[in-house]
Amino acid sequence: MVTETIKIAKGLSIASPWPALFIEKENMLIVSDLHLGLEDEQESKGIHIPTSIFPKIVNSVLTPVKDLGCNEVVILGDFKHEFGKPSEAEWYSVKKMIRSIREIGAEPSIVRGNHDNYIILILKEMNVKLSQPSLSINGFTLLHGHLELGEKEEKAKHIIMGHEHPSIAIKDDLGVKHRFKAFLNGEVGERTITVLPSTSPLACGSDINETLQKDLLSPILQKSPLNDLVPYVIEIGTAVKRFPRLGSL
Repeated sequence: MVTETIKIAKGLSIASPWPALFIEKENMLIVSDLHLGLEDEQESKGIHIPTSIFPKIVNSVLTPVKDLGCNEVVILGDFKHEFGKPSEAEWYSVKKMIRSIREIGAEPSIVRGNHDNYIILILKEMNVKLSQPSLSINGFTLLHGHLELGEKEEKAKHIIMGHEHPSIAIKDDLGVKHRFKAFLNGEVGERTITVLPSTSPLACGSDINETLQKDLLSPILQKSPLNDLVPYVIEIGTAVKRFPRLGSL
């Protein structure tokens, strides 16, 4: 499927049908929460994943990069999954992803997330830029979302973040619950907040329309009025659909 852009703010679009954003002026793709190595952790616990998810993650990043002609890919944290020193599988996957992005003419950079301990070892080796706690690009403040806003970030007019892995839970006529990954976007006080879904198929995250606000993962979202945020539900590789604002669900 050819990547299409769905404009959600001035200069910012969803790269549909992928879990990615596109900053037009910078020709930049933004993704979040790849959690490379999560599949191997599940296998170590005896949870067998029938089909490898790594190629799906790679495809979710590379396809919009190629279709939109991006020259930079920013990963908003949790590039890898293990909190501690990278396992051999994580080390391989992270390096493979970096090489794959570069092979199609784009340059990767990372905004550090809470799972990215020790990642500087890999990034230094491969000469990949690491920003922490945030990165300012063309009026947007890019961060992971696991920390309280610092003095600089408090002044941001538009925050783009990950960490929460938002999803929407919907019951059908039989009472069966279905979960869909989602972008969130809208005005929160005097700023705009855009939250990306996780890129990893295994990281489903918070049912944002059913979870108590105090139980959300991000301290930013715990303290923000969320009713006016608009979910854009995504079936990765298939479609993105705008839903009514959270306060109406």
